[in-house]
Amino acid sequence: MENSIPKEKIYGEKLEFLQRLFSSFLFILIVVLLFLVPYKVFAVLCWMTYIIMVREIFSSTIKGKMLLRVFAAIVCFWGIRSFLYCRDVSGPSQCALLIFISSFTDIGAYSFGKILRGPKLCPRISPRKTWAGFWGGILSANVVFFCLNNIIFRLNNSNLVNLLIVETVIFAAVVGDLLESWFKRIMGVKDMGELFPGHGGILDRLDSLMMASITLAIIDILYFGL
Repeated sequence: MENSIPKEKIYGEKLEFLQRLFSSFLFILIVVLLFLVPYKVFAVLCWMTYIIMVREIFSSTIKGKMLLRVFAAIVCFWGIRSFLYCRDVSGPSQCALLIFISSFTDIGAYSFGKILRGPKLCPRISPRKTWAGFWGGILSANVVFFCLNNIIFRLNNSNLVNLLIVETVIFAAVVGDLLESWFKRIMGVKDMGELFPGHGGILDRLDSLMMASITLAIIDILYFGL
């Protein structure tokens, strides 16, 4: 007799997939706010988001590892600070680039990983992440960049330096997701919160954005002298 997957499990996986896909597309709201509200108002919203992330990190449901949690809060602080720095020195379009890259890296990684499955990427860090998801996330972010570049980001995509910067930021987004998975594994939790159905809390949703923002801010300072 062939082994069959229970219908309940199939339904649960489909529901999780749809929930995660829906919560991932909430980044559209951030992009709208980015272009419509004044910088000071947007900054206040960003720091309010940071407060929520800190509450997740120091949640009473997580026990011990206080030093690591303090380090995670510091990294998130510099992530928000870097994101606002990019908004301040380069305008909304550069921040939109960060949001699209981090969001579609996550959407692509989850979708390709679910559909293709295959060998695990880092089973000791995140048992569910696969190499298919890794390359799928990078591919998705690149496709979105080349499709929307002339409309929103307005980078010269024939410039090798710009392309290298984009690829570096995409890779940083992937690393940010892996680092947060490593953090959760050490903390012994599946998700940092329950704010987004199928995706967890604010930190689960913005982990890639934090690392991508820090990376782009460092490039802006060291290479462009902004």
